[in-house]
Amino acid sequence: MHELSIATDLINTAIETARQNNAKKVLSVTVEIGELAMINPEQLTFMYEVLTEENMLKGSKLQIVHVPAVMECPNCGYKGPLEDKYTCACPKCSLTLRALEGRDICLKTMEIDV
Repeated sequence: MHELSIATDLINTAIETARQNNAKKVLSVTVEIGELAMINPEQLTFMYEVLTEENMLKGSKLQIVHVPAVMECPNCGYKGPLEDKYTCACPKCSLTLRALEGRDICLKTMEIDV
């Protein structure tokens, strides 16, 4: 369950950013999660809620924005969505696709009370 370490890093980054902006409290955190990041949103939300019980993020809302994968085939030039997560095969020529987008986890915005 790597959601625990992801939630820990997310919270630490949010607290550091909030302190840099002289925040008293964090009201919400928006995070983008790529389709290929292999994150379970329910587990991440649960970990977030547990880990924010005793800090300035207590009661804040975690908003998750899903980012679809964009793939590219180095062989035939296909560029588009991932149609088969298990093989990562190009729908045109069946060779292995390369991920252009959808692998990252990114804290995008925070709403704070100053």
